[in-house]
Amino acid sequence: MELKDGAGLEQWEFAVTKKIVAECRRRYRVLAREDPEDVQQECLLHWIEVRQRLAPNGDGPPDAYMSQVLRNKLTDWVREQVADKRGGEQDLLSLDVSVDGSDDGLTLAEVIADSVTTESGHVMGGSRHDAAIDVARALDGLTPRQKRLCRMLGEEGLSVKEAAERLRIPRATLYDEIKRIRRTLTDQGLADYLKE
Repeated sequence: MELKDGAGLEQWEFAVTKKIVAECRRRYRVLAREDPEDVQQECLLHWIEVRQRLAPNGDGPPDAYMSQVLRNKLTDWVREQVADKRGGEQDLLSLDVSVDGSDDGLTLAEVIADSVTTESGHVMGGSRHDAAIDVARALDGLTPRQKRLCRMLGEEGLSVKEAAERLRIPRATLYDEIKRIRRTLTDQGLADYLKE
């Protein structure tokens, strides 16, 4: 098979991608947590960029070359995820950022200052100190990637599309991450602060 200008992806490219992603998901735990279809999509997008620079060859498909390109891409991706995980523990959250991400919304400092009753009728904290502990505990329940996502969507004011592009993940994966964040905050009794 020969690579042709303007041609879409061929079956062998899908097969190689599926095989390499499955192999790397077995090898790397961090990769196994991701949706395999999202990982395959990222790999195919990377391959399309690389393939455009590849000179056409009539000898057959460059499947061995593609396999190595995808392995390198996934190895780099895993390293980046591990680095994000290590570096994320040092991130600080500003108390002047609005909870809902709007300019005139309630700030985290104001939330801590007020003693608010949760849906279950329990008082969240009883003092500023108790409320700060509740918020800190909820934030500790988030992964570094989730903390970074919260900062991007809140403090930096990025749209979901912009955040997905910056994190280099599909929007579907980003929405799944937002659901996990909401679940974590709800489990910590902070559901009253979540924007619907």
